Amino acid sequence: MMDHRVARHRRIARAKWEAYAKAPETRQISYDEWIYAPDAVMMCPLFNDGADSLMAELASDEVLAAMQQFAPDGDMLTCEFRMWWKHMPDFRLVTPFDCTAADWGFAVRDTYAGTLPDGTVLELHEWDYVWTNEEGQITRWDWFVDSREWYPFLDLIGLDRNS
Repeated sequence: MMDHRVARHRRIARAKWEAYAKAPETRQISYDEWIYAPDAVMMCPLFNDGADSLMAELASDEVLAAMQQFAPDGDMLTCEFRMWWKHMPDFRLVTPFDCTAADWGFAVRDTYAGTLPDGTVLELHEWDYVWTNEEGQITRWDWFVDSREWYPFLDLIGLDRNS
């Protein structure tokens, strides 16, 4: 059973990595392997004061209205990359697949980078820790970025660092 879970976790992690690695060519990000449990939570210390957020509650009226306008097909992941591509046409995943899969889930490390028109390279390291239940549904996703790297991305698109 353990080997099956570890293999499934590695497959789930690779699906995300491949979707982002291929994004500059496909212009789309989609990874169907990720299925969330109804009570799944997400946490990033830079958002919501580091408190857990129920994934089901992340779809506020404002987010749903934005999806209707900017992603009527429901593809919000590609929108995020298009936002970065607007300012950094070469924005992409720059690291090879780096995953530690276990029976509880997996940990992955990705680095994204892009070049601004003035030649400045913005780089963002991301660490994800993902837990699953017995059915392989994601129950928890904790992700971490360094604020010193993240804030220039927010500044680029005009978002308040404190909101």
